[in-house]
Amino acid sequence: MRILKIIIVLFFYTSFLYGNEILLLHSYNKGLKWTDGISKGVEDVMKKYPQYELTTEYMDSKKIESDQYFEELLVLYRKKFAHRHYKAILVADNYAYEFALKYHEELFPNTPVVFCGVENFNPIDITPYHKPYFTGVVEYKDIRKNIELIQQLFPAIKMVYIMSDDAYSSLVIKDQIIEESNYFKDKFRVVFDNEIDFDKIDEKINKLPRHSAILFTSFYRDINGKYVPYHKLQAFFQRSKFPVFAINHIHLNEGVLGGFVVNPYEQGSLAAKNAFALIQGRDIHTLPVQIPRGTYIFDNHVLRKFGIPLSDVPSPSEVINGVESFYEKHQKFVENAFALMPLLLLLTTILILNVIKRISFEKELLRQNKLDYVLLNNIQSAIFWKANDGKILGCNDLLCEILEREKYDIIGKHVQEVMPTICDAIQEVPLDNLQSAEIEISIPYREKKIFSTRRTYYTDEKNHEAGVVTILTDITEKKRIDTERKRHEQFVIQRSKQSEVGEMIASIAHQWKTPLVEISAIAQELIYKRRKKSLDEEDTQKFVEDIMTQVKYMSNTIDDFRQFIKPSTKQTTFNVREAIDSLLNVLNHSVKYNYITLNILQEGSTPLLAFGYPNEFKQCVLNIINNAKDSIIKKRETKPTEGMINIELKSDENHIYLDISDDGCGIEKKNLESIFDPFISTKENGDGFGLYMARLIIEDKMGGKIIAKQKENGAQISIRVNKAKGDA
Repeated sequence: MRILKIIIVLFFYTSFLYGNEILLLHSYNKGLKWTDGISKGVEDVMKKYPQYELTTEYMDSKKIESDQYFEELLVLYRKKFAHRHYKAILVADNYAYEFALKYHEELFPNTPVVFCGVENFNPIDITPYHKPYFTGVVEYKDIRKNIELIQQLFPAIKMVYIMSDDAYSSLVIKDQIIEESNYFKDKFRVVFDNEIDFDKIDEKINKLPRHSAILFTSFYRDINGKYVPYHKLQAFFQRSKFPVFAINHIHLNEGVLGGFVVNPYEQGSLAAKNAFALIQGRDIHTLPVQIPRGTYIFDNHVLRKFGIPLSDVPSPSEVINGVESFYEKHQKFVENAFALMPLLLLLTTILILNVIKRISFEKELLRQNKLDYVLLNNIQSAIFWKANDGKILGCNDLLCEILEREKYDIIGKHVQEVMPTICDAIQEVPLDNLQSAEIEISIPYREKKIFSTRRTYYTDEKNHEAGVVTILTDITEKKRIDTERKRHEQFVIQRSKQSEVGEMIASIAHQWKTPLVEISAIAQELIYKRRKKSLDEEDTQKFVEDIMTQVKYMSNTIDDFRQFIKPSTKQTTFNVREAIDSLLNVLNHSVKYNYITLNILQEGSTPLLAFGYPNEFKQCVLNIINNAKDSIIKKRETKPTEGMINIELKSDENHIYLDISDDGCGIEKKNLESIFDPFISTKENGDGFGLYMARLIIEDKMGGKIIAKQKENGAQISIRVNKAKGDA
């Protein structure tokens, strides 16, 4: 009995000891700044969860990476992890990540894995088996941004020398470095070098042209397989006669000027936070793979070494080694200023008294100047003001241009004398009216002008009414443009519609393939049967009916296309569901061709009759569906998605509501309103005209409303149009 009690106690003790354990598996060795930075990020998060214990393992792949070594390491880990159960596995960098992918089912079954520091991440590596267990943080080193930074700080740059090694972690981003370097090949030379004998590095650097800079990516072993410790890299950075930029936070404060860098601490911290979120029950599908954005960071000592002021670095940026205080930079000036302080105070007092005295003498002049500058020079309208007796006291140059008279020939004269032909029209405009009035003015030997006119009283120093200010704004061109815009609005909409025609023609071509094949087969069968026997009337009729069935299908397709192209000349009552169905008859093949499912959901079976322009309405829906399709295709480039477009129809007493949603890339919150502006597009080659025309048709022409909404997974465009009268 006593032995049984001891066994039970040992069982509970072992469960407690290993029940809350988290494994951190590093690809590299302890002592590397990158590795230690990730560990520090993980450990700082762990401090918030004292009930959990962290176990850290190092694969030491920077110093040894042979196949035999990894086979022996696997044997060791099989023994080491055989009877250990972890709450979560954190893996750092590519070796550990690939090891966890390959042996997860054997070594860590049913255990979530959060990776970090992984370069060239490919979502395809996460197989259906791994998806319920794997998520993490990708390490993306932005080479292009760093080369752009070098060009910004050194505009005369002739060569950027990219320094790397041939270790596995460097090779996985080699293609990315070369590809992004090619972007600058027409501006200056970019040389990528990963075949470096570090003992002869100074000879290579001294052969670089005068205007050069060095971009340091990663360097642990030289071409001879010799491991290069940190202190040798630091000495190289400090003695380099060319500025050295880095893409990794760990190299700052060692002689590197700066760069757009990734931070190992951030990688470890984010991975640990995600791990605890999973431990606490969060669904792994709500924790997608993250790509933290890099940050600009600079060493102020090195900036000064190469003569670069802080004002030239991008903002926002982090600067280490501080900025000199004003006193440090101007110590002698400050000390002299304090010595002369009594004299400065006396001079300041005299200057203040002098300014006050001048203000008293210039008060009247400043009042007049203020009126001149504020009212005359800052208003792009003709303006004049007159006294209560009708005499003009002042005006601006624009009034002189309109009247074709000099200012001296206007000021001091009665308004009736200066502008007899327009005086009566101006006098009829009500005073202090919130709404401006439009008047038409005929000037001899010139075309008629339309002015927006406002009149208001102005007062003197005692707040008494002193006269009237009149403002004339020329709106002739605006009225002409408004008239022209209304006249060509339908033409612009039709032009926008034609931008969608190409894709619809492609869809028609695909839909015609099947009936054309059928007609060809019928023709072959006809020839075959005629060779066997003479055809009677019944056989001939059957062949004709089969052919006409296919021709009718093709004819219906082209009729739907013609109906879409034809502009609607006036508002009519139309069935919203039938309009969408006819549009999809042409578009359906294009959607299916891209493996996208399109569903139409309608509340009830009552016909939804709207009042407006049916063909233009179809144009709006077509544009939105095409945008949804493109968004899904774009998302599939980086993430898996089902590919679903849903169209929901519903109504109330006065309106019909149409919601078109997708599971594509979605819309950023800041773009929800601006996405309808002209020339604003999230597509690489988009013209930003489609959604602008959709808003113009729905809101301006049909009196409805169109808005964009965010979804948890994708985007939604909601349209509201008016019901036809009698259909409430």
